[in-house]
Amino acid sequence: MNVEMRYLHTFRVVCEAGSLRAASSVLHRTEQAVSYQLRKLEEALGMPVFQRGNGRLTPNAAGERLLAFCRDMGRDWEKLHEEIRDTAASEPPLRISSVSGFGRYQLLPLFRDGPLADIPIRMRYPTAEDVVRHVESGAADIGFVHRMDTHERLSHTPVGKEEIVLITSARSQPAPFLDIESLRHEEYVTYDESDYVFATWFMQIVGTNMTRLNAVAHFEELEEVLDWVAAGRGVSIVPASCMVDHEAQGDVMALRKPGAACHNTIYAVLDPARHHAAIERTLQVVREHAQL
Repeated sequence: MNVEMRYLHTFRVVCEAGSLRAASSVLHRTEQAVSYQLRKLEEALGMPVFQRGNGRLTPNAAGERLLAFCRDMGRDWEKLHEEIRDTAASEPPLRISSVSGFGRYQLLPLFRDGPLADIPIRMRYPTAEDVVRHVESGAADIGFVHRMDTHERLSHTPVGKEEIVLITSARSQPAPFLDIESLRHEEYVTYDESDYVFATWFMQIVGTNMTRLNAVAHFEELEEVLDWVAAGRGVSIVPASCMVDHEAQGDVMALRKPGAACHNTIYAVLDPARHHAAIERTLQVVREHAQL
């Protein structure tokens, strides 16, 4: 049995919020995305964990036990990180937590075969909310997110920009028009970070956010989104850096409105109370390569 940690976090938030709508607000995701993660959790467990009815999600007996486990695990996880920090070597690997689009397609190449290749790293790609949580708890030395959230202790420093584009299959005829009425009728492929990305693109390109979309598929990873779009199963809105290879292969194409490119700011998330020798150099290189 393999249960994703993010599913357990979503389960706990839903239990404490009492409904999909309330939980989606806390998690900054659509109700569809939250429901998807609950379904995957129950599939992995092989049993339901909620009593469903009257618009509320109440944990059943199995769910109550799982909720207690999640709360205990949260406390144990924080304690474990404290112990790891206390026993770490003087120059441990730089622990990086980054949203997937920026982390996989812009940040990782800098460490793989770029100017930061000599720095040992541990990198992971959670949601923006979990990136902040990792830096807050000390599980990451530095985080990278695509939105600025107010935090009483952590700093959010602009370090770069990424272009966001609407993509469709290269075989789609005709290509979608970039006007509000045409876009209302498109079928969209969504992903875990798509709520904020979609809203940013709609506001910059058409001047309003479209909260009701015809979502035909939802995935966790951008690669699955790109494959679905390439197959002609819908359109999506993604960071331009992630679709370069697919575009070069002739699988997908980006649709840009002349004179109205959409850009999103990338922020480095830091805890002023913690330090790693490689942070300043990393920030300098990221700024040089991320078009700030």
